[in-house]
Amino acid sequence: MGEIDNSFLKYRRMKLYRRVLLFVLGFGLTVGTATFYIYEWNRMPDVIYVEADTRQVIDLGIPAKGELYRESIEAGMYTETAVESISKNEPGKSIDIDFSKEIILEGAKEDIYCAKLKLFGILPYKTVYIETVDTYKVIPSGQTIGIYVKMDGIYVIDVGDFKDMNGDVVMPCDNVLQVGDYITKVNGEEITRKKDFMELIQNSEGNTLTLTIAREDEEVVVDITPQLALDGTYKIGAWIRDSLQGVGTMTYIEEDGEYSALGHAVRDVDTNELVQISSGALYETSIVSITRGEEGEAGAITGLIQYEKDKKVAEIDDNTLSGIHGTIIKEEWIEGTICEPMEIALKQEIELGEAYILSSVSGACEMYTIEIIDINYNHSEKKRALTIQVTDERLLDKTGGIVQGMSGSPIIQDEKIVGAVTHVLVNDPTKGYGIFIEEMLE
Repeated sequence: MGEIDNSFLKYRRMKLYRRVLLFVLGFGLTVGTATFYIYEWNRMPDVIYVEADTRQVIDLGIPAKGELYRESIEAGMYTETAVESISKNEPGKSIDIDFSKEIILEGAKEDIYCAKLKLFGILPYKTVYIETVDTYKVIPSGQTIGIYVKMDGIYVIDVGDFKDMNGDVVMPCDNVLQVGDYITKVNGEEITRKKDFMELIQNSEGNTLTLTIAREDEEVVVDITPQLALDGTYKIGAWIRDSLQGVGTMTYIEEDGEYSALGHAVRDVDTNELVQISSGALYETSIVSITRGEEGEAGAITGLIQYEKDKKVAEIDDNTLSGIHGTIIKEEWIEGTICEPMEIALKQEIELGEAYILSSVSGACEMYTIEIIDINYNHSEKKRALTIQVTDERLLDKTGGIVQGMSGSPIIQDEKIVGAVTHVLVNDPTKGYGIFIEEMLE
């Protein structure tokens, strides 16, 4: 009887173990599938650009299929209509699209198509927009530039307290000014220079000043009363600036003289906020020294910006998340580039493997070998779409890899410009990030 009971208990245990094992395997498979699904969802771009009238494969390494429609605008809204002319398909119907096979999108440039995709052709996936573009060429630059931007007002870096004439701690800015504010007017009069603002505070004799503030796309009017500090000067307890300068790299020049540089926005060094600019310019710059990048510490280029009028290279018109943009005013600068106009590479044309960056860290523009080790087609941060690693011994000896000031260096692969360097990985200066060139052109 005891042996029968033991056998029965063993059977029950084995049955329970099998159920637990099946549950664990099933749960693991579910989690794994969900993780894979989310990962692939994030990898798939929301918008894909393709060349019109060109046979091509839109292969992003994702097993996705679906239906393709033409996007049209009716009564101010996007509506789905049948594809009129795609490859050899009949007009008046949608067609199936497989990202592993060649397609031709015919017709006018800048047409917009809508692809409703399914993973493996089964699981509902995501809607992707495909836009046709013309073949485009730019001139890769790689030249080091001095950047000067005038802020769109007096920028508030920080606020704090100080001791007044009685030794009491006071903070006139408390609940009045905020970090990131732009002071644009004082007592109704426009103000653009830090020096002028400081003089108004000193001449106030403690009388209240009315400030007009640009704060997060809103205009706010506030009153603030300067107080006499222990050193005998009037203060409001705010750290401010009206301009920024630094060193970067020009990415490309278009044939009409427009340019893009940096590959990322100009941000305030203290607040890391994107700077709103009223004006700005690029100047010729001489490299004075280079601090090599080490593990845990980013290196940097130290440059001497030549602010003379005849050294001014370009105007800065826009400061955007994808870089600074404007117009070249010194034609000799264009003539000094070492590259001829080069086609851009769309993101789906970029491959893992050998590529080059164009940089003037040696004093003259040179090509340095790198490896593209990862491509993220839909990174939440556009400036981290490409992960690269420097392999050129010349550059490693000189800089240790990627250093501050190389942002904007064009990345070239298969004689096409594919992107620009944006950031270094502080823990490994041989590695860094890049932005797709199509994002900078957008």
